[in-house]
Amino acid sequence: MNTDITHRPRELARQVAAVTCGWLALVAVALGAPGTMQATRVIDCGVDDDHRPTVVTGVAITPDGQTVIAACDDHCVRIWNAATGQLQKRLTGHADWVRTVALSSDGRMLASGSNDQTVCMWDMATGNRLPNLPAMDQAVAAVSFHPNNQQLAVVGFGDKVQIVNTSSGQVVQQMSCPSLDERTLAFSPDGQRMAAAGRNGQIRIWNVTSGAVERDVPADKQRIRAMAFSSDGKRLASAGDGAMIRIWNLTTGNQDMELPARPAKVMAMVYLDDHMLAAGGSDNQIRIWDVDSRMMIKELLGHTGTVAALACDHTGTTLVSGSFDTTVRIWDLHDNVNTGTTARMPGPARR
Repeated sequence: MNTDITHRPRELARQVAAVTCGWLALVAVALGAPGTMQATRVIDCGVDDDHRPTVVTGVAITPDGQTVIAACDDHCVRIWNAATGQLQKRLTGHADWVRTVALSSDGRMLASGSNDQTVCMWDMATGNRLPNLPAMDQAVAAVSFHPNNQQLAVVGFGDKVQIVNTSSGQVVQQMSCPSLDERTLAFSPDGQRMAAAGRNGQIRIWNVTSGAVERDVPADKQRIRAMAFSSDGKRLASAGDGAMIRIWNLTTGNQDMELPARPAKVMAMVYLDDHMLAAGGSDNQIRIWDVDSRMMIKELLGHTGTVAALACDHTGTTLVSGSFDTTVRIWDLHDNVNTGTTARMPGPARR
């Protein structure tokens, strides 16, 4: 009896596996495997008096990249020096989880929205709270300044966008949304369009000047949690619980492309420029895509919890992320992708 026969399937499988691995390696080299990167600074977020870590669900960065802001679940907003990681201000005034923060384009005003159904406006220079805004109709999920800084748009767990005049603090306009649970909101860089989306996967886009609905985009069958306009205003990216990041051409209203989102739910996105898109999500990672080639070019590693928020400076080279892991991380995208270093700031014990 030839005993070799009993080993042939196993040997054949090994040979096939070796050939397959070699082929995949060649493909990876040919296509260019994405580089990995660590944050240049990690800031542990903790309550100052009892040292409990606090979850971060909103971040912002000043246009010059020198100051970083975070919205936290301990009802506070924190402001740090980006270069040193030192806490500059802790803003109090909300009575519940602060879910979102946004900066005016000139970096002078800060808006924060909370589960307590309020939006607070803050003077960035002094940290003082500006005249009170009226209570919203629901918990606030997202806020966004119009590029002219005269209007602030607000959405939450309801079916409308409320537009606040930043000088008077009054709601001056309400726009109906297609979902009862809006999670994300954005103005185009030129201020001509505004988009909102949420639970039903439909994006509504308005003409800001007229207030009229420009179009409804059936973007997904699942909840949309994040949107981002490209810096030239020609594209809108959307993603959330679905399997894809979708890029929409705003001239035609058609979908330009899809990028795979799995294994994560996408919680946050930001365009770094007209061509580079950063996306963070429930797998604790941030991925940077070249949308023209449809290739992932960098993976930003280090978070140990869902990446809930992203923001970048005006150059698109400094990225800030906030996470359920109770940290804020600052990324210098000029760093060598394989040798990034981490400088951890002193902070409370990790949960």
